[in-house]
Amino acid sequence: MATTSNIRNPGIVYPGDYTLKKIALLHVGGVLDLTSVMVELSYFEDIFSPVVSGNLVLTDALGIIEKCQLSGNEYIQITFTKASDSRAFEVNFLMRVYKISDRQLISNTTAEGYILHFCSEEMILSEQYKISKSYKNKTITDIIADIVQTYLQVPPNKVVVIENTQGIYSFIIPNLKPFEAINWLSNYARSSSPGNTGADMIFFENNLGFRFASLQTLFKQNIYRSYTPQLVNVEGQTPSDEFFAVLQYDFVNAFDMLEGISVGAFASRLITVDPLLQKFEKNDFNYSDYFSRSPTLNDFPIINSTENRFGETAYQTSEAVLKVAYTNKGHKDVPYIGNKPDSYAKDFFVENHISNRPAQLALANYNKLKLLINGDPGVVAGMLINFNLLSMDPSHPDRTTKGLDGYYSGKYLVSAVKHTIRPSSYNTTLEIIADSSDELYLTPDNNSPTWKRAVQGLL
Repeated sequence: MATTSNIRNPGIVYPGDYTLKKIALLHVGGVLDLTSVMVELSYFEDIFSPVVSGNLVLTDALGIIEKCQLSGNEYIQITFTKASDSRAFEVNFLMRVYKISDRQLISNTTAEGYILHFCSEEMILSEQYKISKSYKNKTITDIIADIVQTYLQVPPNKVVVIENTQGIYSFIIPNLKPFEAINWLSNYARSSSPGNTGADMIFFENNLGFRFASLQTLFKQNIYRSYTPQLVNVEGQTPSDEFFAVLQYDFVNAFDMLEGISVGAFASRLITVDPLLQKFEKNDFNYSDYFSRSPTLNDFPIINSTENRFGETAYQTSEAVLKVAYTNKGHKDVPYIGNKPDSYAKDFFVENHISNRPAQLALANYNKLKLLINGDPGVVAGMLINFNLLSMDPSHPDRTTKGLDGYYSGKYLVSAVKHTIRPSSYNTTLEIIADSSDELYLTPDNNSPTWKRAVQGLL
């Protein structure tokens, strides 16, 4: 049962309750309340997208498009929460209306239906301007901060958190749009947070504001909440269990060994060539080594040490993905080069990001699920949650109390959030990802006769 802003203090009776405080269309003629014509509101956040967005499905018998002269230069302000007196967990945003779609007459009525699409104003600005600028002796943190402030002019009410990065660079941004430039710079960025390795920095917006952060930094956060699939007639359940229950879950990615191998998630080789010093080096990415020295969500790796018929594990086959790149590593330490600092470029650390970044992004998405939960405005993309997947094994030792599947239960990063509000309901869909397992995968006895015959392809 839904509540609206005209109910003073309804509280929360049912898990799907919500308070829709405002849907205001700001147009050339003034402000129009759209609450009464709303059919469905959807709001999206994604850590792999630079801005938030959404759409509003309307049934219009008032001629709003004509009356308000809608043309893509309007704004929409939407505020919703669970209870009318709550501000701690509230989704509140002002966005730009940029498109109308699916406009059609509703049969046997004098009304029409259509969808208003909206996004952050920064997305529009990023499409309108380009950056051609030289940055000398700057960190990537400094450069991205300048782009956000100078070329996007993010307003002060939007929090901007930019994590510090390693390395001093001299870049020329070659006529790129602001978000294109940030995405390009992200490929080189390496977090300076203690313990973080590789190059896994991402730039995104959620309800709290903009953030530039390492995935490994996000992995270190406190858990926002634990979610468990909804059970019926189970002893010991409390009313709060229903509010935070998973109504449905779908596995988007469970595991895909072939895909993991082909993108270099487990092993790859980078050959760096230095034409100035006339030398080359092999740089191998090894998942086992990476896992042992990098922050992860859970305690155990997502694969075991099964050997192929050549006696190698998935993380030892470095030629699975082979790349070649130029390097300027160590030029400053060579006397006849280092004595002339303007004669060489700053080190781009290609050894740290060309193999690591695609592997780290692939590993972070190796396990991905969608969870449908009762509406929760407090959860945002980039948070950590705990997901308790119930075991389907009838022989599970905790079966009587619904034991957990240890391989897919555990910590997950919320990669995307979709809030869906209808007049009678409010649900939230979460996309959650994990790079690791909460339980150790057993490794077979690679020397046992049965297993050796299987690996050799013998019946």
